[in-house]
Amino acid sequence: MAARKVQKEKPKYQCRHCQHSYDWHEKNWKGELFMCRCKFHTDGKYCLFLSHPQCEHFLKREGTDNGTPE
Repeated sequence: MAARKVQKEKPKYQCRHCQHSYDWHEKNWKGELFMCRCKFHTDGKYCLFLSHPQCEHFLKREGTDNGTPE
C-alpha cells in the first residue's frame, strides 16, 4: 500500500515582503532583483534569495503588495 504524502503548507509571504530584507541586488535577465541581505541570516554577511519563504522574524513590509523596495 502506498503511503500518502503530507503536503506542507506553502508560506504566504517571501523575503521580498519582509521589512528586514535590505540591499536588494543581482538582477536576472529580465532586470528583476533576486538577492537580498537580512540581519537575522548570519548577521547580514551572506545573501538570500528574495523568493525564500518567510522565517520566524518576518514583519510585513508596509505599503507594498508586490514586495518592491521603497
